[in-house]
Amino acid sequence: MSAGDTTREARLEALRRIGHVPVLIVGGGINGMGTFRDLSLQGVGCLLVEQGDFCAGASRAPSRMIHGGLKYLETGEFRLVRESAEERNRLLRNAAHYVRPLEMIIPIHSWFGGIVPALRKFLRMPAKITERGALVIKLGLWLYDLYGALNRTMPRHRMIARQDILREIPDLDPDLKIAASYYDAWITSPERLVVELALDGMAANPGNMALNHLRFSGIDGNRVELQDVDTGELFPLTCDVLVNAAGAWIDRVNASAAPGRRMIGGTKGSHLLLDLPALAETLHGRMIYFEAEGGRICILSNFMGHVLLGSTDIPVDDPDGVACDDEEVDYLLGAFRRLFPQVPVDRSSIFFSYAGVRPLPANDASDPGAISRDHSMPELPPEGERRFPIVSLVGGKWTTFRAFSAEVTDRILAHLGKRRSSSTADLPIGGGADLSQASAPTERLLSAITDEHGLSRQRARQLVARYGSRAKSVAPALAKGETFLASLPEFSREEIAIICDTELVLHAEDFLFGRSSVFLERPLGHDALEELVGVIGLFRRWDDARRAAELERLVYRYRKLHRIDVSGLTGSRPRFI
Repeated sequence: MSAGDTTREARLEALRRIGHVPVLIVGGGINGMGTFRDLSLQGVGCLLVEQGDFCAGASRAPSRMIHGGLKYLETGEFRLVRESAEERNRLLRNAAHYVRPLEMIIPIHSWFGGIVPALRKFLRMPAKITERGALVIKLGLWLYDLYGALNRTMPRHRMIARQDILREIPDLDPDLKIAASYYDAWITSPERLVVELALDGMAANPGNMALNHLRFSGIDGNRVELQDVDTGELFPLTCDVLVNAAGAWIDRVNASAAPGRRMIGGTKGSHLLLDLPALAETLHGRMIYFEAEGGRICILSNFMGHVLLGSTDIPVDDPDGVACDDEEVDYLLGAFRRLFPQVPVDRSSIFFSYAGVRPLPANDASDPGAISRDHSMPELPPEGERRFPIVSLVGGKWTTFRAFSAEVTDRILAHLGKRRSSSTADLPIGGGADLSQASAPTERLLSAITDEHGLSRQRARQLVARYGSRAKSVAPALAKGETFLASLPEFSREEIAIICDTELVLHAEDFLFGRSSVFLERPLGHDALEELVGVIGLFRRWDDARRAAELERLVYRYRKLHRIDVSGLTGSRPRFI
């Protein structure tokens, strides 16, 4: 049995002996994992369980923006904008290995459009903005600059004349009047950041555990039952507080304690990855923040040399197995064609799609985009035989997870009669330690890796981009030589082995979608999936049946959740279906 399996089995064996935990967290997305890390830093015993892999729901399906929430100014959510801008700036400092400044471009097609409806929305009166003119956008950006002033890390906004923006991005719709530029941030690998939060938490309090592929099964009296997804084994235990961080599945978890109680009114957001390298190069790393038909805000950006396009906002009742449907594809491609009327695009340009369900508060609003992205933590008090409260984490967004986690942690500490001993406000996350937006710390790290382990500068740079300062712990395993994969030359067998063994990888799917971002960086064919399964299976000692099952699991996921057919012969191009 490999080290990775031994580690998981050791954790499950420890779980078999545990009859009680102070805090049980159900859900391994960004809000649950942020809370796990914060509680661990306060010395609180806690267990986090996730029915799939970490960061497997909405947390893995964002637009990859870390933003202050410019559009929330329209609805007067000033507290949320202020908090978002402050947390964006903190992430630029604390997670500099994954979060970086991003210039946002707003194409504007009128001078005075949207003034009256914007004023009505600001006053909380019914209104729908279908077009935002230069005056409205200029005022919004001026306010946005004010909210980003604390610990300012990026330039203020500027207006760009029509001829200048068309010279910079010549494919843009020539009918625009003017453009605006401001700065937010983007995140290269939200999947890895969530895993690093788990590793940070377990390092801070070694008795705590974060376990994937372990589902919440129900509440029986005062006891919670957990179940291993693969084996079916049950793990009963009690807790002092249960934190329901199950995202779009919050109501299902609460159903054991409060049948019929509705907290979540989730909306689906879908994105497309387009194989348009020439346009991606023209964007020069910028993101375009634009109005689609009806005034809904969409984004389009250069992501790792391809074009990321999103997103939709559609109410859904069932969060299981969501995918980008045909109507959403038509909507997004239509929005693209209006923005870039001369760039040829159709379904053959799509090499990946993804969708997630935002865990927004239950709401009967006719416009899903008007539902607040603020967070709350409604609580189900102890009742009957159940002697522990259930605190549900509703809403929120990627940018503000740390602040939300701190609020949840303070609530739990009060339940447990404890006080906060440390703050996470200025604490680096995982591989963000000893790095910043400046180049000097990165150059020192690169030199240390090349000097101490004999890796090339190029290879060291690749590892640092992937793991930040944690590359120092990966590099020793690669010093004696590496065997790179033929169809995934970004990775060596040795690198895959150490990541699988140290980052709670149970399935090949966990590595591909949860410990890397390569699935978004370029089209992957059947040969790449087969080789990856073979490499992991080699050092995990999987038999032929397990390898076949793991490969089929990947092929099925691509088809079911991402609408990509990768079942073709080796060397064939994956196809959007």
